[in-house]
Amino acid sequence: MAYLTVTVPENSQNIFGTVIIKASLNKVFEAYTTEELFASWWCRGNAMKVYHFDCQDGGSWHIAEQSEDGNEYEFRGCFHEVAPNERIVQTFEFLGMPERGHVMLEKAEFFAIDESTTQIRTHSTAMSQEDRDGMVDSGMESGWRQSVEALGKLLEPDS
Repeated sequence: MAYLTVTVPENSQNIFGTVIIKASLNKVFEAYTTEELFASWWCRGNAMKVYHFDCQDGGSWHIAEQSEDGNEYEFRGCFHEVAPNERIVQTFEFLGMPERGHVMLEKAEFFAIDESTTQIRTHSTAMSQEDRDGMVDSGMESGWRQSVEALGKLLEPDS
């Protein structure tokens, strides 16, 4: 089963995550970069509206999670770098904030542990420590964990 470890350093704007998943590097990267696959796991496995998904250097994305409680939560970002099977550098913004501009910069690096196991190391940096703490307090870790579990169900043979 896919699992996630999250580290939130004190007095920092950073969040670090490590995912281990029993799937090949190619399959994991494809799940991050192909619209149909991405839409099936990223929002905790909930239904997702995809307004735009252009996963390439200079591309952008805009999606809305349709949660079990009937609400929609919109997110958007820009892809700064998409290096196949190596890394994705992008921005991330929740559009439900009272004001825009609370953007996070995220780098996800992908490593093949062996032919059937991949590690993803994520480093996210908020605009301020207050923004980072707000993200953490919003239940970010639980939602991220649910998304990783949905990714595992999609890619792992015996999930």
